[in-house]
Amino acid sequence: MANNNGTCLKSTNPWFNTKGELCSQCSNNLIFWFKTASNGEVELGEGLKIGFHGININREAVVLDGSEAPVRIESKALLSSEKLVPNAILNKIRSPYRPIESKITTLPKDRDKLPSGRQILALTLIYKFKLEEAANIKPHFPLLNNRVYDTKFESQFYMISDSNKHVLEMISSSALFPLQRVHTMGDVYPKSTKLPKGEYTLQFYLRHDNVQYLEKMKQLVLFVEKKLEEKDFIRLSFFSQPDGPVTGSGNFTSSVLIPGVLEAFYVAPPTKEKIPKSCQAGSVLLGAISYGNLTLGVKEEKNPLKQTVSYQISYLVPPKIEDEKIKESFSTNIKNVSERLKEEVRDAKIKFFGSLKQNTEEERSEWKELCASLKSEYPNYTPLLAKILEDLLSRSGDDEKIRYNEEVIDAANEVVASVDKDDLAKYFSVKSDPEDEEAEEIKKKMETTREQLAQALYQKGIALAVIDSLKHKEKESIAIPKNLDNKTDESIPDSSGQFDMFEKNFKELKKWVDMKSPKYCLLLVLHEKRSGRLGTALKTLTDMIQEEGGPPRKKLYDLKLSLLEEIGWKHVVSYEKQWMHVRFPSSLPLF
Repeated sequence: MANNNGTCLKSTNPWFNTKGELCSQCSNNLIFWFKTASNGEVELGEGLKIGFHGININREAVVLDGSEAPVRIESKALLSSEKLVPNAILNKIRSPYRPIESKITTLPKDRDKLPSGRQILALTLIYKFKLEEAANIKPHFPLLNNRVYDTKFESQFYMISDSNKHVLEMISSSALFPLQRVHTMGDVYPKSTKLPKGEYTLQFYLRHDNVQYLEKMKQLVLFVEKKLEEKDFIRLSFFSQPDGPVTGSGNFTSSVLIPGVLEAFYVAPPTKEKIPKSCQAGSVLLGAISYGNLTLGVKEEKNPLKQTVSYQISYLVPPKIEDEKIKESFSTNIKNVSERLKEEVRDAKIKFFGSLKQNTEEERSEWKELCASLKSEYPNYTPLLAKILEDLLSRSGDDEKIRYNEEVIDAANEVVASVDKDDLAKYFSVKSDPEDEEAEEIKKKMETTREQLAQALYQKGIALAVIDSLKHKEKESIAIPKNLDNKTDESIPDSSGQFDMFEKNFKELKKWVDMKSPKYCLLLVLHEKRSGRLGTALKTLTDMIQEEGGPPRKKLYDLKLSLLEEIGWKHVVSYEKQWMHVRFPSSLPLF
């Protein structure tokens, strides 16, 4: 025990104070005993001994520079023989980002003007990053974080929100409006937080009265540190010779150090197979390295993070090896130069076509002209037709909703017609040889074609549901005045044909994909709703929302509200509407 001021009291454990720190009196005694130790041990009398253990290492932080070369580490025992058992893991990814937008604003004069007359300015930096799966992340600004009293800047704040775009009205509008939800906020001391899969926006806020200082900070580097799951930890290998990582010989696991005798070993960088796919070039893998096991009477611990003493180790991620381009170069050698040139020109045209915008009428007119030209030049080319459909779906702000969705249906029909479904079905009925490179290339191409076919059928089904809903609303809007005159309006087309087309399209899509997968489940919900099975539709939609790994999508909750209203559960509708304000705030809070 120890009292609050850290001095020792008589007890069974008089070494530590209330904070778990070694008290000063005991620390002085240990220093004296260490200097007088013989063979690492000191006799205290009454059968008590104190043993000193330690391994001296020539470097505390180990940095692997991204090359294939290992790092040499020299070790030696200080007082007595020690068992050297090196262990190293990489458990974090630190990725760098530059801001995509920056702006300097003048703050209100009545509140943010100094007595000297200098006006305080605010710098806002906006960063975007993407998570392929849920993870614990921590933002870090090396220049500014963890400094309060010795920094020239003030009011460091950051805010992380999801940057997904949600459709406000799933089947009555094609316009996209950003709805952002704040996941975490922080200041000069950033904290770790768990985020689901998705795209995110980080806003950083900084104040100063000198505009030149803020101008220099407009390209401030942000580090996003992501923790790996324990199953994804990268364990590093050790060798007794520098060529070990290449030859595979001379593995180093443990050794007994003799006092005063130097022993060297090498820590190898991770192999390319172990590096996470989401890890971009320029990122840094961080972890810990330990050299001995200080736990007595327990099984040796191979995780350096759980050791009493560990040091930092880092690995700079080099540029990736472009295997696909290398394989492509081998495969294209079979074709002659003219064929290869035609394919390169075709792919370049499609890539340029995909970069065109459709924000104005003039841009849409140019897009349509190039679209017609490419379709006549490369008829029934599925990747081109799939790109046209993709561009149509990305268009926003179209007022004529029925005409727009009819264009989507026509584009989807062209994709479906360009695919030889019989050949596709025959191919997937037989397994391919995974060791045959040519067979793997064909498999990849066939899987892409199947994906394009399924996406076209899915988007066609959504567009058919949208048109059917719009026509149904038109009927309802004129039903009351027409009923007063006891007349029927023959100008409104019957939607029964639309229903048959939807069912036919739905059955075709079921042949190629699992309708319960998150990618296509929305069409299954609409199918159940149109069939009058509202309870099944609600259950399917609820399961889909719960299984989604990313931030919540507003269109799914809007559809859930419409189903609840049709069922007649008004109390649940009222409850869900209140939660909508929490899930999808209309604007971000101020700093």
